[in-house]
Amino acid sequence: MATAAVSLPRTKRRPRNQPVTGRASYPEIYFVKRIDNSRLQREVDHEKRRECFGLLALGTLAFVFVMLFAWQHFECVRYGYLIQQMKQEQAAKMEQNHSLKVQFASLSDPQRIDTLARSELGLAPPKSSQIIQIGDPVAARSRTTEFAGNIGNQIGIPSGR
Repeated sequence: MATAAVSLPRTKRRPRNQPVTGRASYPEIYFVKRIDNSRLQREVDHEKRRECFGLLALGTLAFVFVMLFAWQHFECVRYGYLIQQMKQEQAAKMEQNHSLKVQFASLSDPQRIDTLARSELGLAPPKSSQIIQIGDPVAARSRTTEFAGNIGNQIGIPSGR
């Protein structure tokens, strides 16, 4: 292995007529020695390696706990926004329901229906000559009861009399 003499340039040069204070005026010379350490192997310190892995595991565990806490916080904020959005939707739906109830009430008003039937459709109430009553309503009810009783007797169900 050979060494080479290398002279480094000075950054600040003093004038020649000025005396050197406290130093000799020799040029600075550095020797560069090339060393080949490729064949060397570093000793493995098992105790330091164990300590390093322990710190790495502890750091990972702390990171996981911080991330879980942050995730929980962000989910809480997200659910808060969702609740607020659903409250707004509920208020809008209740307002729409109220307007539909008002519209239904106005459309199903008998006075309005009668006015529309007379004006737009040309309908009129029936005249007394157009009304035909068939039988007595009280007798019709009693016959219906009798008829139902007869059917019950025909199929074998005793009447409740």
